[in-house]
Amino acid sequence: MNKKYQSWIKKGLDKGLTDIEIYSTISTNLSIEVFNGKIESNEVSTMQDVTIKGILNNKLARVRVEDLTDSNIDAMLDKLIDSAKNITANEPAIIFEGSKEYLKVDETNFNFGEILPTDKVDFLLNIEKGIKEHPLTSTVQTVSYSESDSKTVIINSKGLNLTKHHTYALVYAIGVFEKDGQIKTGLDYQMVRDYNVFNLDKLVKGVIKNGTEQLGAKSITSKSYPVVFSNEMFGNVLRAYNQIFYGEAAYRQLTKLNGMQGKEIASPIVNLINDPLKEEALFKIPFDDEGVATRKRHLIKDGVFTDFSHNLKTAEIFKTEPTGNGFGGGTASTNLYLEPGKNSFDEIITTIKDGVYITDLVGVHAGVETVSGDFSLQAAGFKIEDGKLTDPVDMIVVSGNYFDLLKDIEMIANDFIFGLSGIGSSSVKIKSLTIGGQ
Repeated sequence: MNKKYQSWIKKGLDKGLTDIEIYSTISTNLSIEVFNGKIESNEVSTMQDVTIKGILNNKLARVRVEDLTDSNIDAMLDKLIDSAKNITANEPAIIFEGSKEYLKVDETNFNFGEILPTDKVDFLLNIEKGIKEHPLTSTVQTVSYSESDSKTVIINSKGLNLTKHHTYALVYAIGVFEKDGQIKTGLDYQMVRDYNVFNLDKLVKGVIKNGTEQLGAKSITSKSYPVVFSNEMFGNVLRAYNQIFYGEAAYRQLTKLNGMQGKEIASPIVNLINDPLKEEALFKIPFDDEGVATRKRHLIKDGVFTDFSHNLKTAEIFKTEPTGNGFGGGTASTNLYLEPGKNSFDEIITTIKDGVYITDLVGVHAGVETVSGDFSLQAAGFKIEDGKLTDPVDMIVVSGNYFDLLKDIEMIANDFIFGLSGIGSSSVKIKSLTIGGQ
């Protein structure tokens, strides 16, 4: 395949491009869903996704195609050249020659194809059966399995030639539970790099717990409360505001952090870290989509904002080094996480006389304003009374400002996880937030 890519690169140079790069990902995906003891769907797909970047007259253009072949390469290159000719913005045009060294990733990709399809189906059916056995179960809405095997190649006219390979599988289930006319749903999931890590009993218990413990929930009096976010939910909050740390946001004047480097923006106990090789993360990422080596770095260190995350373009604009955060034509974090604290979750709860523990947030992206930092989110969770979790609560809205929230972080637990948000976090205690209820 490399010879074919090289021939396409030569073809692009012959057409007048100064430099050219091919980014190709071939992924094979399987998804299975069961319902009421039967297979609802079973789909296998293989897809190639290719992005070609090229520089013409100091303008960087890109085209994307799902299946690049000898028969359509000329048309794609011509489309790329036409696109470059129509660019009027005066922004840096860079194709990267490669970093001096790359972090070594020592991990094995599990071959999920070795597991019999019937075993995967039986696994899902047993999950469904386990959830249905609970007396408060009304129905099992979804039990789903998906796996992915993706191989990526980045190769360009400057000699860059990098490859990466990832496999993973995800199982999630949603149960519906009913008591005294009230209906609640419970969801749980497991995402793994090794099929043998899946734990059926844990998943079933998680779905049942998350659904049944909210039965009987009601709203509470509107006022300001000390608030504890669960590890999963605070990861979602961090994800929603992640872009304020991007160089692109600074360039577009879409973040309040411009000019705040070296200044305190959070509680002194806050350390927000970008670590591509974080052990607990699902993937280890030695380089970004632009071929720049990734590295561990603080965004916030002891409450102080260090600097923005940069791709090649914004690094050139701000005359600094790229940080290895160029992904998908823009910027993204690699295994961003909030450094855990030393206190247990229970120890944090005991410090609160009258507060709220939040275990669910609805519409996280719709309910946040990233520039101002304001947020207003529908939430559910539990009342905290005299240092203990008591009654479930729902139909509440938690409101505040992200920049104030960072400064008001009083405690960080040690119950660290990487959630589906892709952000690592522990449970976090906030001094005070406005809760709108009854």
